[in-house]
Amino acid sequence: MSKLKEIYKIENNDLIIFDENLDIDLKSNLKIQEKSLFYEDKKLLAKMHYHKKLLHGPSIYFSKNGDILSKSWFFLGKKQGKFYKYYASKKLYSIEQYKDDLMQNKQLYYFEDGSIKTSMNYLDGCLHGEVKLFYEKNKLKRFLIFEKGKKTQDTIFDVQENPIDETKFIV
Repeated sequence: MSKLKEIYKIENNDLIIFDENLDIDLKSNLKIQEKSLFYEDKKLLAKMHYHKKLLHGPSIYFSKNGDILSKSWFFLGKKQGKFYKYYASKKLYSIEQYKDDLMQNKQLYYFEDGSIKTSMNYLDGCLHGEVKLFYEKNKLKRFLIFEKGKKTQDTIFDVQENPIDETKFIV
């Protein structure tokens, strides 16, 4: 199984966002300006790219130590492509995917040890398909299925991954 092709770059003032997985193929040669924000102590907080007043290119946020906290891409003001977020420890917190500002495809959230915390699927900004939430150590906590935003299945599990009978809950 080959990896799908991805290109995210600004080169000679050309912005290219190409992601086969998300069916994104965007190019522009619009004038891009880089702007930076700083913490009170003058350390770099964020570096963003704009065309006129619209985010256009990568937006990167940094911790006071200079580590990347998040990196996302925009095309004429809309989130496009992969959006990475990190814990202060530099470990990956999430990989979110966007097309035209809407969540699309698989969204993954991680525990700090790198195991998956939550896996969700989206279609045009609506939950669609499987949603899995995990306890630490990769044990399934909850399993849901959505059909274009409507929940069609929902099962909760105990820490031994046994389904919980919700009819026995006392309210």
